[in-house]
Amino acid sequence: MILPAANLSRLLVVSCLLLAPHLALAAEEARKLVTVVDYIGGDYKNAVQAGKVIHPEEYREMKEFSQRSLELAKQLKAGEKRDIEQNVKKLAVLIDRKADEKAVADLSRDIKEKLIKTYKIVTYPRTLPSLQAGKTVFIQNCAQCHGEDGKGDEPGRATMNPKEPAPTDFTDPNVMNGLSPFKAFNIISFGVEGTAMPNFSALTEEERWQAAFYVLSLRFTAEEAAQGAALISTAKVPAELQHVEPLSTSTDAELTEKLKPLFQENQSRRVLAYLRRGILEQQQNQAPLIAARTLLAEAMAFYEKNEKDKAYQRAVDAYLDGLELAEAELFAKDLSFGHALEDQFTQFRNAIRRGDSIAEVRSLYMQITAGLDRATQILSSHDTLNDSYIFINALLIILREGLEVALILAAILASLKIMGATEAMRYIHLGWILAIAAGLVTWFVAQSFLSLSGKHREAIEGFTTLVAAVVLFYVGYWLHTKAEARKWQQFIRDKVQGALSRQRLLALAGVSFVATYREAFEVVLFYQALWLQSAANPKPVVSGFAAGAAVLCLVTIVLFKLGLKIPINYFFGTTGILLYLLALVFAGQGVRELQATGWFSVTPLRFPPQISALGIYPTVETLAAQALVLLALIAMTLRAYREHGGEVKGT
Repeated sequence: MILPAANLSRLLVVSCLLLAPHLALAAEEARKLVTVVDYIGGDYKNAVQAGKVIHPEEYREMKEFSQRSLELAKQLKAGEKRDIEQNVKKLAVLIDRKADEKAVADLSRDIKEKLIKTYKIVTYPRTLPSLQAGKTVFIQNCAQCHGEDGKGDEPGRATMNPKEPAPTDFTDPNVMNGLSPFKAFNIISFGVEGTAMPNFSALTEEERWQAAFYVLSLRFTAEEAAQGAALISTAKVPAELQHVEPLSTSTDAELTEKLKPLFQENQSRRVLAYLRRGILEQQQNQAPLIAARTLLAEAMAFYEKNEKDKAYQRAVDAYLDGLELAEAELFAKDLSFGHALEDQFTQFRNAIRRGDSIAEVRSLYMQITAGLDRATQILSSHDTLNDSYIFINALLIILREGLEVALILAAILASLKIMGATEAMRYIHLGWILAIAAGLVTWFVAQSFLSLSGKHREAIEGFTTLVAAVVLFYVGYWLHTKAEARKWQQFIRDKVQGALSRQRLLALAGVSFVATYREAFEVVLFYQALWLQSAANPKPVVSGFAAGAAVLCLVTIVLFKLGLKIPINYFFGTTGILLYLLALVFAGQGVRELQATGWFSVTPLRFPPQISALGIYPTVETLAAQALVLLALIAMTLRAYREHGGEVKGT
């Protein structure tokens, strides 16, 4: 049995939710083992040097951790457990023999990398945290022992149990050179056994990443970070050094080593200050665009190396983990520019997938880079917004997003009025009221309980759009069959009592719901962005929304009245064609949105040209979806023609 699209998507989502806890449990022991071996690899040099124990207490700790790593290795599930366990045993032997610190560090790193690869452990956050967010988490949870400045000398040490080892001094370069945000994240997540460092698993994953990045910034000043920013703009620093993934997994020593060929020693520290602190200071408002820019640069670099699969994946990430997260605010400020920039990202991905020449792909890359520069200016201009500008934007958001829905609902309501099925009209109203409520609930759940990524948002929009296409097509066909006067009269006779079938009532309520819900969630995001921009004076947002809603209601009433005055055959025929066209557009747009999230493959073509307003995108999958709608329309038309021909012969 083939499930309907809505049921299938629901089943897939439920399956993922049910499987997620088991996958998380399977990786838990591996993540703990990563924490332990990473800790050994970074701290062993403080216990043993040149085959001699230089710090007995540290060496005892290394011995304990090596035994703990053996216990954790035995608990691993599936994967390449045998090889990992053998290497963990080798590590324990090296520590027992007081082996060279480099050998221990290298083997620890090999074990960590094997665990990460085998158990697919995510080693970095979705986007770089902001410095302020990290500072807030640190002060609330860590400053009692480590101190607000991170020196580890706060009075709270007196209540620690055990009191040794002392809290880490995050301003000590000898300590920090061996620390990475990923290592800090794991320590925050699981704690350190045998010490006073507890686990902070009660914090969200995002909060733990914020604290992890923040501790790496504590030994640098804002002035050093600013100087580093100036230096990094004058040298060709590899783009990947500024991306969230290498910044998460690299220690300060490793980053410094990569900077040596480009800068003098005193300059390297300032550039490191920018990478550890300055880049986080920029994240508060521009994180998504910075992520998009960095990922696009990586995509271009991979493409120039002929690594097309990696280039395409980076291009997808640049949209989902970059632009998509800034779209609400960008669209709220400049809708046409936002859509144009979104289209450029699609063209860039398709060019990579097609294998276009490097010159063509680079040309698109330069266009997007220029677009991101403009987007940055638009998003950073919030301080200069006046009340009139905010009012107009608030008015246009509800008007432009609601106009399409109003057109659909007015056509259906007018149809029911003409039919005399006024009782059925309440189902239409019920549908859009529920859709608005569902949009608000979805937004609330996403903000309160879920970390709704760009991928999740795009998937919601994609599935909703496809469901809307199906329902619009069905209702369009139903209305189109009533265009002929003789059939309309027969229909009226069949519906003397003014009641529609339950199936059609549900279909009408369904089209009302999906058409409205498709826009409702997006509208809420737009207004949230605009509200944040005008938090000091939200009155223009409220009044703009009220004015826009009033205009929208007026437009809907006018459309409704006009529909009642149009001859029946023209009205139903035109309305049916309108819904067919919307179904065609939605089919292309829905598949395109799901392509970006990986639900559909992407097979780009050079023709036809991209026309986003009509849902036309040059890929096999989007065009195939629209072709199915057209074929269904042709089949329905032929069926109606045959029925009409048969009736003529019979008269």
